[in-house]
Amino acid sequence: MRRFEFVGGGSNKYWEISQAEQQVTVHFGRIGTKGQSQTKDFESWDAAAEHVRKMVDEKLREGYQDVEGSGAPAADMPGLLQPQPLPTYEVPTLPEDGPLAIGNVELPAGRRLRGDAKYAPRGVAAIDQAVLWATVDPVDWAGRSVYWLRQDAAALNLVPVMLHGLDDDPKRPWDSGEFSPGDPRRAVLVDVAAELAHAWSENVEGDEEDEAERLAPLSPFGKRFPGLAKQLVRWTDVRSDGDVLDQMRSRRVALVAAERPADILAAVGWAGAANVHEDPALLSAVLRSWEVRWYARLVEIGFATLTLTVGNPPRDEKTALALAAEHFALCPDNVWQGSETIQAYARGLLDSRTWSFWWD
Repeated sequence: MRRFEFVGGGSNKYWEISQAEQQVTVHFGRIGTKGQSQTKDFESWDAAAEHVRKMVDEKLREGYQDVEGSGAPAADMPGLLQPQPLPTYEVPTLPEDGPLAIGNVELPAGRRLRGDAKYAPRGVAAIDQAVLWATVDPVDWAGRSVYWLRQDAAALNLVPVMLHGLDDDPKRPWDSGEFSPGDPRRAVLVDVAAELAHAWSENVEGDEEDEAERLAPLSPFGKRFPGLAKQLVRWTDVRSDGDVLDQMRSRRVALVAAERPADILAAVGWAGAANVHEDPALLSAVLRSWEVRWYARLVEIGFATLTLTVGNPPRDEKTALALAAEHFALCPDNVWQGSETIQAYARGLLDSRTWSFWWD
């Protein structure tokens, strides 16, 4: 059971919610009174869990406060993972401003970039120090630099990545500080399957009268997320991305204080997908999962775009379609404003060495 209270402005109310299998019960009233209870049955445990999440989000928006110690274990309520105490996070040391040489790679002048706490997601503590070093100007062989920097940068607890900005203002969001660094370890608290299921439901939500038309582009899937795609990693089939990166030129090169490419988004506090996913820790958690199953690595970040190289892409239509469902849950604009159908999108994933994402 989770309990929430709203005290102030003449209000003195409580609201509680609990889930038992496919049944959700809410209990509410004035603090100190017996109150009322309402119970609702759902067609599945997942549907009940999604209802719990939506109700909790609604109460938080109304101003209710979560009463400490009332939360259920994370495994009982997908998407409602309770923050676990973590040791104090120490940001790895960034290079000094100026030209940089790491291993055999020499980069032109760069500088540390600071974010702004006003871009922090609700309830997430911002880190008030630079976590990102970036070249001032584009580097000709940017992709090749990222490839050759990886090993030596990892020894310094840094991850190389390319930066892209708005076409009409290349300095945004980086030099304008439109990001808010956070603790990248929060990504391990995210239940990826549950979060993608919630995102899928949010993406397809709408009026019942046009439901068939809205869901048609997602055939053979429907209102419910089909689950994570299964992919066997055969290391003999994993391909290096060096040839792909060689084609990516004239971009700024950055070093981010993080342990792995997937963690970059949470570490930087990237806000490019904020219209769909407020907290970049969710994005990092999904990218962690993709690193394991598809050997997909984040190599470029833009204002609202991401590019990943893929070492283990799907090689059959069934697997590609299952993966396309994950992509749609994370980034619906790739389908709604791109391929137009999820099956067409899936065909584009077959043996694809790069994945690109764009949020409106």
